[in-house]
Amino acid sequence: MRIAYPLRAMIGLAVWLGQAAATHAADPHRVGAGLPRAACDECHAKMPALPSGLLTSKNYPSVASELKQDGVAMCKHCHDTAQGHRVWVDIDFPVPADLPLNGGNAITCLTCHYVHGSLDSDGPQASVSFLDRLLNAERLRKSFLLRRNNTGGELCLTCHNVNQGSNHE
Repeated sequence: MRIAYPLRAMIGLAVWLGQAAATHAADPHRVGAGLPRAACDECHAKMPALPSGLLTSKNYPSVASELKQDGVAMCKHCHDTAQGHRVWVDIDFPVPADLPLNGGNAITCLTCHYVHGSLDSDGPQASVSFLDRLLNAERLRKSFLLRRNNTGGELCLTCHNVNQGSNHE
């Protein structure tokens, strides 16, 4: 039996909207007054005392005692960190305050990523070729929760020197 095209389209839309709503509801990075306290308890050992509007600031310094795990183990719970930037690299040069290191002056995931940021971006987060823009437009519009824009490599160039590799070992 053939289902009429409009009916198939409506069913497809309903399934897609249901998946999008479920994905959005299960996003542990989402913050807001409407979320139950249990959503915060996934990562936070205790809730930080936040001045008004601070959840929207990327410059809030992470306090390790507020988190259940360190800034790498917490991310590994859901993400494969083997494909990302090296972590636990000790930094022996000044790093801007908006790129927080852990207590031991080392890079963690939270150095470059702000976990309560927006997953959408107004522009691509890295310099890309025309073909990348054409074929990977959706992926390129993701923010990857970066603390800084990286369209021209600005975030990476904070620590990495294009002529020498990186400023850290």
